[in-house]
Amino acid sequence: MIEKATPYSYMGSEQDLIEYAPVLGIMKKKFPSYIKHAEEAQRFSRRFAREEIAPRALEVDRKCSEDPNYLDWDFFHKAMEEHLPTSFIPEKLGGRGWSALDMFVFTEEGCAACFGLLAVIAFSMFGFSCATVEYEPAVVLRFIKHMVSEEKEGRPVFFAWAITEPSGGTDAEHPAAMRTMRPSIEARKVEGGYILNGTKCFITNGNLAQFVVVNAPLDRSRPLETDTTFMLPATSPGFSVGKVEVKCGQKACPTAELLFDDVFVPAENLWSLEGEGMQHTQEILSVTRGGVGTATIGLARGAVERTVKYASERKVRGHRLIDEGWVQFALADLMMDILNLRHAWVDFALAIDFYHAMKLMRNPVADMALRITPKSVLMSDKLEELAGMGLVSSMVGGLKKKLVTEEIIENCIRHGSALKAAGADLAMRATSSCCDVVGLEGMKRQYGIEKCFRDAKVTQIFEGTNQLNRLDVFEREVGYEF
Repeated sequence: MIEKATPYSYMGSEQDLIEYAPVLGIMKKKFPSYIKHAEEAQRFSRRFAREEIAPRALEVDRKCSEDPNYLDWDFFHKAMEEHLPTSFIPEKLGGRGWSALDMFVFTEEGCAACFGLLAVIAFSMFGFSCATVEYEPAVVLRFIKHMVSEEKEGRPVFFAWAITEPSGGTDAEHPAAMRTMRPSIEARKVEGGYILNGTKCFITNGNLAQFVVVNAPLDRSRPLETDTTFMLPATSPGFSVGKVEVKCGQKACPTAELLFDDVFVPAENLWSLEGEGMQHTQEILSVTRGGVGTATIGLARGAVERTVKYASERKVRGHRLIDEGWVQFALADLMMDILNLRHAWVDFALAIDFYHAMKLMRNPVADMALRITPKSVLMSDKLEELAGMGLVSSMVGGLKKKLVTEEIIENCIRHGSALKAAGADLAMRATSSCCDVVGLEGMKRQYGIEKCFRDAKVTQIFEGTNQLNRLDVFEREVGYEF
């Protein structure tokens, strides 16, 4: 006899944001529309996870095992219909107008259903964030217009951030490590721009991206001092995709090798000043590591939810597996850790909205300008030309540096790195413990628990290894310098 499963899962309540993060209940009194928007984001996210992500997760995982180039285009078109790839773009410009809190809510809910499918959407945003870091208004407007117009036509726009190298790995994310690394890529300054030669590896969405943001030093013998950030279209002569990796987990999100053979990058596609690539990287990581940490918490939650469902249906010695005390204790330990880290990612998301990048959109001047300016003007070429003028660009850049200080970036690296490492370790521990609970029978592919286990391991390695994230926390906690 099969017992009815307990309601503990995203299949249960449509919205419980304040229940698991009570501090948001306090904020709701002061910022009602902000929190109500996040609650609506959770309702939408759970529906999308339940209806679009979960039903296809195992089949996509199987197809990607057979062909690492496979992408579920139907899923991505569903995501475009809901404006998910452009979710961070203001509604008036064609996006969903989501805050960081909204996007982190979606990240947790989506990853509870399938980390890989969610990552196809979310990690492409990381590439676009490379443009917003320097906050060149003309560049940001240009890409927003392109993304929104392509989405209307049903054509997805993918970005990739190419930082990892065969000979450097995670060294490219840490100043002290970069001093001693030997990069496999190098940029050479020429008339009108730069020439790139070398290789990048393990690049998420690398085989899909129309635009690639790439870090490369101008002098291999001095990588830290000369590291520079470039943007190039994937159609650039000399650029090509090498092998697409056959992976253990997160198969739905492709990872590729990128090859640069005398690739010319015009000077206007320089996205950081020469030698300031590491600063550019650090500012991006100060946001994205917290996002990855949130994703890992969703992954851990998904494994626990599947285990609760399995254990509440599985009969052993005349009773349900979930009725055994040792199972309840094992799952309770994981639930406590998930609850604690949920508070951490909520706190981090609030910091991004009120102190970091999203603060720029919450600035009263920017908000008023967006409200009163007609959409036709916002999306016009004339506004882009105006935004590209030196005076306007310098004013916006100055405002950004004033609002998002180095101290804020450093603090967000500290908290984001802590969240990422703790979340990834929890995902690995949770999925392993869940496998112990369900045993060999529960490890069958159809239950999805073994997939969660496979998906979890790489989270301890990407977005900086957990060892590197720990160093970033240590350095900022004690003021230590290598």
